[in-house]
Amino acid sequence: IPGLTSARVVHKPLGVCGLITPWNYPFLLPVADALPALLAGNAVVVKPSELTPLSAELGREVLIASGLHPDLFQLVHGLGAEIGPELIRRVDYIGFTGSTAVGRRIAIGAGERLVPFSLELGGKNPMIVLADAPLDDAVSGFLSGAFANSGQPCIAVERVFVERPLFERYAEAVTERVRSLEVGWSLGFDKDIGSMISEEHAGKVWTHVEDAVAKGATVLAGGERPSGLGPAFVAPTVFTGTTAEMKLTCEETFGPVVSIEAVDSAEEAVELANATPYGLNGSVWGGDEDRALRIARRLEVGSAGVNSTLLIYHSFDVPMGGVKQSGIGRRHGAHGIRRYTQEQSIVESFATGGGYESLILRTNTPGKAKALLSAFRMWRKIPGLR
Repeated sequence: IPGLTSARVVHKPLGVCGLITPWNYPFLLPVADALPALLAGNAVVVKPSELTPLSAELGREVLIASGLHPDLFQLVHGLGAEIGPELIRRVDYIGFTGSTAVGRRIAIGAGERLVPFSLELGGKNPMIVLADAPLDDAVSGFLSGAFANSGQPCIAVERVFVERPLFERYAEAVTERVRSLEVGWSLGFDKDIGSMISEEHAGKVWTHVEDAVAKGATVLAGGERPSGLGPAFVAPTVFTGTTAEMKLTCEETFGPVVSIEAVDSAEEAVELANATPYGLNGSVWGGDEDRALRIARRLEVGSAGVNSTLLIYHSFDVPMGGVKQSGIGRRHGAHGIRRYTQEQSIVESFATGGGYESLILRTNTPGKAKALLSAFRMWRKIPGLR
């Protein structure tokens, strides 16, 4: 009530935020997720992947060299199954980026202590190519969206649905471009596809390739182990003719292996894109951007790009995260800082006669109640008062 009562929300730091970060972007994710927690007034403890611990150490050194107090950014190293539960038992907030299976265990641990948490989990990210999409642009978008970081971003394209009038030309262009990609090890920028994070992970990706071949999918490009390279390398591979029972269709691959299928309409493409328990990121390519936007809004994903694939991570002003089994919570945007805070509402009343509550207590007859309601209705009609 103007002049009599007021209300405000303050955001208070949670205390110590624990972050369990993955190996696929081992410098970016520990630092980028820690910064908003620090800005919100918290201390941070990061458990980086045991496969890439030194990148997080470098991140800590850079922050301390920039003026951060060493006590505010701590690292703990070790196997996730051993360190993760101990971290959850001690922090005031837990943030996790990784697989859906592990995310469930994180949620259970946080739930037992009733501490807030956020999870960015697996994805089976779709890309829809409409019949009016510029062919070369949609092919280039596919290459970056599917094969950046050797196919190991959480938001990478794994399934492509192309409207039938464009399908043959699109599949032919994609096949030609993928076959020209160079696979190998380098410290420079002369290779297109590097290795998987480990031989074990490469083996998992190859099981998806072998399963799809065994169940009748057609290989358009790749499909064979690169010659002269170690066991952690996977050739960029494109399939068509995949079916629902294949691992490639229903499980996250997290490697440079993608399926491309023809659809008769955008309706069918949306239906197939949503036919997954995951919902992290999606992409729609089309010449009519308004139509592409309408289709993007129908995708059951936390983020969708129109004529873009990986742009969402670089759009720091908007929240990013998953729906369904792809996670809970968001990073980036205002939410990316507020998730590390506890909201507190503070209301203030006039003190005379016992304040606002006394006004309610004095409304003890039908006439007084009617007069008070009339005053409220009039107040709500005055512009700018609420």
